[in-house]
Parts: sequence; C-alpha cells; structure tokens
Amino acid sequence: MSAPVPVSVAARSDPLPKALIALTAVTGIVDAVAFLGLGQVFTAFMTGNILFLGFAVAGGEGLTPPGSLTALAGFGVGAVAGSRLGAATAARPRRWLMASATLAAALLVAAALTAIGLETVRGGLAPRHYAVIALTALAMGVRSATMWRLGAGLNTTLVTGTLVTWIRKSAMGGGTPDTSQASRVAALVAVFVGAAVGTLLLRAGLTVALSVAAAGVLAGIGGYLAHPASRRSEACAR
Repeated sequence: MSAPVPVSVAARSDPLPKALIALTAVTGIVDAVAFLGLGQVFTAFMTGNILFLGFAVAGGEGLTPPGSLTALAGFGVGAVAGSRLGAATAARPRRWLMASATLAAALLVAAALTAIGLETVRGGLAPRHYAVIALTALAMGVRSATMWRLGAGLNTTLVTGTLVTWIRKSAMGGGTPDTSQASRVAALVAVFVGAAVGTLLLRAGLTVALSVAAAGVLAGIGGYLAHPASRRSEACAR
C-alpha cells in the first residue's frame, strides 16, 4: 500500500520547496563534476547521456560512450533501489525520506573516497573514473526515485519540466500564476548556481566536490524533516 506524503508546495509554511531547491542545487554540483571531471557524462540528467550515445552512434567525436552507459546503468539500478525502499517503508514516510537521503549521501561519500587522488579526465577513463561515475549515478537514481514518489511540485533532476511549468503557469504562457512560481524560478537559479559552484569546487578536486554534494543531500532532507511543518504533515496522513 502506498502512503503519500501529504505536503503542499504552495503553502507558505511548507519547508519542502526550500529542501527541493537545495537538492536541485546539488544536482548542478553533481553534473558539473561529472561533465567536467569524469569525461563528459552526466550522472543526474540522463537525457544528456542518451543524446551522447546517439551522437556516438552517428560518428560524433570526443565522446565517451562507455561512461554514458555506466551512468545510465548506475542511475537505473539506483532508481530501482529508491523505488523499492519507498515501497518497503511507505507506512513511515519520515523514515523513508531519511533512509533515502542517507543512502544517496553514503553513495556520494563512497564516490568521494574512491576519487581521492584521482585526476579529472584528460584522456581515456581509468577504472576508478568508472567507479566514481557508477556510484554517483546510483546516488542520483535513488534520489530521483524518491522525488518522484514524494510527488512534489518541483523535480530536482527534471529542470526542463520546471521551466516549462513556470512558463505554462505564467501570464505570458496564458496560465494563472500560483504560489509555486517563485519556487520554480528559485529552482532554475539553484541548478545554475550549483553548476557554477561545482565547477569551482573541482579546482580543489573531485573528492571535495562530491563531499559537498553529499552534505547538500543530507542538509536538504534533514532540514525538511527537522521542520515542525513536516511533522504535522505526517500526523495528518495517519
């Protein structure tokens, strides 16, 4: 039986939008690390990997198809794990969210430890690069499955959807603006800022950047769960 988390993104007192914006910024950090440090792959935005594989099949140069395949496989396994974790703990939504965040953060920490002393890709991928790609994609798969199950108005890895929804709900798109419009704009800014921050963190190394991403996942979900409004939301579900 599925037990949804009854949270209203539109409610001003709801801490969820801030948590989602923080997690969207983490997405920017993770994919800055992946694209710039791990051989032009994405470990959060899977659309990019599918496009890269298509480019490679048609003879595109400078691509790393094995890296994209590794990321896709890792993300898929992570999404399965995240979905099964949600189903297994559906009756305890707070425990589910904390377990999911802990698992995603632990995978990012494992990636950070694997990357100790590892240089960013300058040619072919080394075995440790593949390991970091796989672990990071696993983490993002777990987190993506969690966000979909949460049913929140902002998706932390589907930023294009956030942009389209913002346009559709705006006056210029012929819609009626709602209270989530500000959060959508903030999410778009967050992924931009996260990408810039991730690029800067790479100067200190892959390990530093991935460690910050892990801390961001825990801070985002932990901050939400610590807020009194999230406790009231779970009480209403019972």
